[in-house]
Amino acid sequence: MTKEEKAQLLLKKYLNQEASPEEVNQVEAWYASYEQRPASLNEGRKTQIGGEVFAALQLEMQSTGKSARVIRLHQVFQMAKIAAAIVVIAGLGMTFWMARKPQLVAEQLVSISTAKQEIKKIVLSDGSEIILSPSARLLYPAKFKANQRTIELAEGEAFFKIAHDERRPFTVKTAEGIYTKVLGTSFKISSYQANKSIQIAVATGKVAVGNSSQVFGTLVKGQQVVYDKKAQRATISYTPAPIYVNLVFERASLQQVIEKLQYSYDIQIHLATALGNLKCSATFNTKQTPEEILDLLCSLHHLQFKKSNDQKTFNVYKK
Repeated sequence: MTKEEKAQLLLKKYLNQEASPEEVNQVEAWYASYEQRPASLNEGRKTQIGGEVFAALQLEMQSTGKSARVIRLHQVFQMAKIAAAIVVIAGLGMTFWMARKPQLVAEQLVSISTAKQEIKKIVLSDGSEIILSPSARLLYPAKFKANQRTIELAEGEAFFKIAHDERRPFTVKTAEGIYTKVLGTSFKISSYQANKSIQIAVATGKVAVGNSSQVFGTLVKGQQVVYDKKAQRATISYTPAPIYVNLVFERASLQQVIEKLQYSYDIQIHLATALGNLKCSATFNTKQTPEEILDLLCSLHHLQFKKSNDQKTFNVYKK
């Protein structure tokens, strides 16, 4: 029996919970050391073994039962770890594992931590702002890629005010494989390892929250999701205490102001093209209603607005 065949047999015993304590320790030790192993097989063999490991992973995921549509995260992660172990024993080194790892790993990350009773404000390369609460840790790239913006809240609580960029969605990853994806909005995430749940609350705009198996839902201003780590269940509700933020504009065009209001309040505002270049310097707060803000803007530029019956659509025009 070859070394590879022995490793595959041991992996099967491990997954079927038939391995002895010594064998369990051996498999987990292989996994722990995979990053130090050099690749030695030719590319054809790497592809073959990598495909076999991935197929085994998919099979295990599907075998959790037809009635259970949601795959438990710890099972998936455990399979990924052991798949990495068999790759190590076969001499694949990093090739297959790196292909499966999140893209965060390939980037040069900056790590920022806060001590007890310390708060830090971080401004990212795209202009997004993050307020990091005490005893928290954040990982982010010094410069974002051209097609995505991804960071990780490894521990603690933070408030995110994300710069809008339709070409590059912004994703925050947390423990338990939970992600929060936005284009440009503001929200708070609380993800402490010692806590039983993860909370995500939306201050302005709209965010999608989910994991590798499903999307829990799309949240709007005033909503929150609470993810129970043990039960692996997400509950969406309205925040018990609203989160308010300032909307600051310095010599911004009226078109830019309108776009920000649309994302902040999840509304539609129709503005005549000829009015889009009018300038505005002002600070609003999301405690104010869209009607209050539009009334101020229209007074500033001698305009008028009219709202639809559903309160979700507004038309701004000259008097």
